[in-house]
Amino acid sequence: MINDGTPQENFLGQIIRGQIDFLLAMLARPVVQQQLLVILAILLVAWTLPEILRRRRRPGGAGRYPQGEGVSLRQRVAWFAHLLLAPIVALVLLALASRLYALRGLPDGLLADVTILVWMWLAYRGLVVVLYILFGEAVRPYRRWIVTPAFVILVIAQAINMLPGTVTLVDATIRLGTLAITLSNLLLALLTLYLFIIAGWVIGQSMMRWLPDRTGAEQGVIDSIATLTRYALISVGIVLALSVLGLDFTSLAIIAGGLSVGIGIGMQEFVANFISGLVLLFEQTLRPGDVIEVDNRISRVQKISLRATTVRTLTNQELVIPNSNFTSQQVTNLTKSDRIVRVLVPFSVSYKSKPDEVREVAGATALQHELVLAEPPPFVAFLGYGESSIDFNLSVSVDQPDRSGRVRSDLYYMLWDAFAAHGIEIPFPQRDLNLGDGWEKLAGIVPHSKEA
Repeated sequence: MINDGTPQENFLGQIIRGQIDFLLAMLARPVVQQQLLVILAILLVAWTLPEILRRRRRPGGAGRYPQGEGVSLRQRVAWFAHLLLAPIVALVLLALASRLYALRGLPDGLLADVTILVWMWLAYRGLVVVLYILFGEAVRPYRRWIVTPAFVILVIAQAINMLPGTVTLVDATIRLGTLAITLSNLLLALLTLYLFIIAGWVIGQSMMRWLPDRTGAEQGVIDSIATLTRYALISVGIVLALSVLGLDFTSLAIIAGGLSVGIGIGMQEFVANFISGLVLLFEQTLRPGDVIEVDNRISRVQKISLRATTVRTLTNQELVIPNSNFTSQQVTNLTKSDRIVRVLVPFSVSYKSKPDEVREVAGATALQHELVLAEPPPFVAFLGYGESSIDFNLSVSVDQPDRSGRVRSDLYYMLWDAFAAHGIEIPFPQRDLNLGDGWEKLAGIVPHSKEA
């Protein structure tokens, strides 16, 4: 903080200290302390009473919105009532407390201010109930990212309006070199940026939901357009937020030009991933839902963003892989143009078995598996003659590449039982030992050793 001698300058440190002193002086008053204790007790009762009633009605319930075919209207109404009960109980208790304070002739200003906030709480939960009635569980992300933050912002604004001296606090000036920023402008810039982030998210979700049916375009192309639209809106929000703070874009452009070379060198990896993300989104070499094989692991693509791609392995692990890995290295896409893949099951049988019978038994056994397709049919290839076995390779077709490992394992179990039922032996390594002319010596040694 730099004092330039102007008496109109509001220094943030002095204002904060004054505000804290004022609040401490206000809290030292017995009537304020009494109201605070009453408010805390009311909020505690309002918060715990609905939970007690819910646990008695449905022990161990998670309190989530009931959905599904087996959910009755009564269960949904009970959930809505549980959601609205806490603010209603708080309003009733606050009204009773205010009435008692009025009969005693005591000041109840703090109770009146908290009553306004509780009314806002009731309005928020009422809006949530209406949204769940109209849209069901699909409204959950909108509640998390739009409705709840809007409620928090309104509560903070109302609290600033109610507390004495906070108006002066938000008008305080923060100096960053030659730039003077007020707290109100800072809050407004953050709000502007948040609104554009939410707008980008909502528009992107709407495009991915409505455009496929109306345009007939591939889902990957629409995802690409939605992603770029979201980032464009976020960029506009950043520019407007900086303008609200009063930044001079001429000087900012000069600084950005001077730092562009250094930033470009230091962020080569980030830029490479960003460009690779654009390539993946527009070329559609990878799409959400594709089954790929990367680093000898079969995974399903979950999400493609501009920096990295998220995949889920067969062991239910999420991997975040930089996009440049997919454009600079070989990646096997098992579902790019066709979901049908061939699963190879190598096996061996003894020389006592008939190859034609082995082929028939293995092919018929493979068709008994629920995931094996009849077309194209299973194929049993005769690989050759081994040292102690004749070797085959069973090839089957499946349309679920991510379950190929399970199919291979199941077929091994099934082949074991089928071969045992038809008398086909599974061989084990055998060796013939040729001693030459040393056999007579060995035969002469063994009896003497027994007599000894």
